[in-house]
Amino acid sequence: MQFVVRYWSSLLPRDFVDRRNAPRWVDYSIHPGSKIGLHNALLAMHDRCEIMDAHGCRFECAVFVVEGERCERLSDEAAARMFASLPRGDVKWLDIRDFVLPTPVGEVAPEEAVAPESPAEQLPLFPRLSTPYDAIDDPPRLIDIDT
Repeated sequence: MQFVVRYWSSLLPRDFVDRRNAPRWVDYSIHPGSKIGLHNALLAMHDRCEIMDAHGCRFECAVFVVEGERCERLSDEAAARMFASLPRGDVKWLDIRDFVLPTPVGEVAPEEAVAPESPAEQLPLFPRLSTPYDAIDDPPRLIDIDT
């Protein structure tokens, strides 16, 4: 059993529409059938929903339970019931696929589309903020360990 996060969006290219002109579900990520897998699938679904909502398009995103040939959309209630019966699971690398959501036409000017220059060195993870103690000119102190 696996948990698969799938989505469709009105901004997807025409390649992602079926013969009846209905949107086709696209796999985004695949998670193992465990508590941590279900938890991560729900987080990935929430993340996709926030991104697509920011683009202002029609969309739908859901977690599916896939077991062999059987595939079922997972409701919130079913996920809560299922969570208790799942094994804990191990932390594993996931199979993350490309998120195909193009930039809407006319949103970015061609001159703005140029990638900014990357910094020569890695940016600090926690930027240094000045504090009131920075203004104090206190001489360094030595610890006398012989007394």
